[in-house]
Amino acid sequence: MPSFPRLFALALCLCIAAMARAEGLADVPGAADPPGLPRISGAAIIGYDQSGYDAFAYPTAKVGWDGAEAQVTVEGPHTRLLYVVPDDRAPLEVIRNYQAELTDQGYTPVYDCGGEACGPATPFTKFLYTMKLENSGQVSKMAFSLPRADLRYLVMRQPETGTTVSIYAAFESFDHFPQTADKVLVLLDLVEGKPMQQRMEIVTAAEMAGALGTEGRVKLYGILFDYDSARLKPDSDATLAEIVTLLGEDPALTVFVVGHTDMTGGYDYNLDLSRRRAAAVVTALTGRFGIAASRLEPAGVGPLAPVAENTTEEGRALNRRVELVKR
Repeated sequence: MPSFPRLFALALCLCIAAMARAEGLADVPGAADPPGLPRISGAAIIGYDQSGYDAFAYPTAKVGWDGAEAQVTVEGPHTRLLYVVPDDRAPLEVIRNYQAELTDQGYTPVYDCGGEACGPATPFTKFLYTMKLENSGQVSKMAFSLPRADLRYLVMRQPETGTTVSIYAAFESFDHFPQTADKVLVLLDLVEGKPMQQRMEIVTAAEMAGALGTEGRVKLYGILFDYDSARLKPDSDATLAEIVTLLGEDPALTVFVVGHTDMTGGYDYNLDLSRRRAAAVVTALTGRFGIAASRLEPAGVGPLAPVAENTTEEGRALNRRVELVKR
């Protein structure tokens, strides 16, 4: 049986190793600070997402168990980052550094709060961290599981560009992951003040038939889903109706309905999302439009068949699509 000194030494080594891992974190692949907005010195990005044009709600009053007493929703290209900062930082220091930097860039304050003025830590976190980041697996997904009451929050806006920045900083008390335990986590949301780009592309039934005849497949960008969901948006109906026309004009035609995603997030998650989205399209065509299920086969390939680079929003938008593939 190992002696007590040896057990103590082993425990000490494990503790030191865990501390080293926590201090030696690297940014998740593909992540980067927003242009012109540096991070807190020594911080690492453990979660990252660029969701394209999206809606983001932030509180402008105390958040309780029933939600925020008041909130504002902004729309635009949305970037979300999750940072873990070194041990010698505190939430207030983090917020004041961002506030100084943003003020220098012409941003004006919209709302800020600290501690109990923000509301209880758990509902406040749940309000903001609904779109959880999974780039670092459970480490990032479970971030802010036990935030302390000394949380700090800041929202600022650039009047000239309309860009809004939301920053939430809090100590993480959840000790399951040494990478984040007892460290300050920072959730940063940046919503650019840009108008939505019109991306609706209605491919007619005749165009679909032509592409299937020459290439064996057709890319469809008019089938749209709620963010991070397999729920079809109403705007998808125009393209679904063209698919119905296509199948009606060629009773012998059968197709694979293939879902595609970009590379944002984990591989397994995107693969599952693409399959669920393909299944949702088939369900809509069979359930609402009366197409025989035997003519449609859902499939999902996640990010495995990109048609553009995933390093820009334009490229990611092209990779997020549904295709019909001739069987």
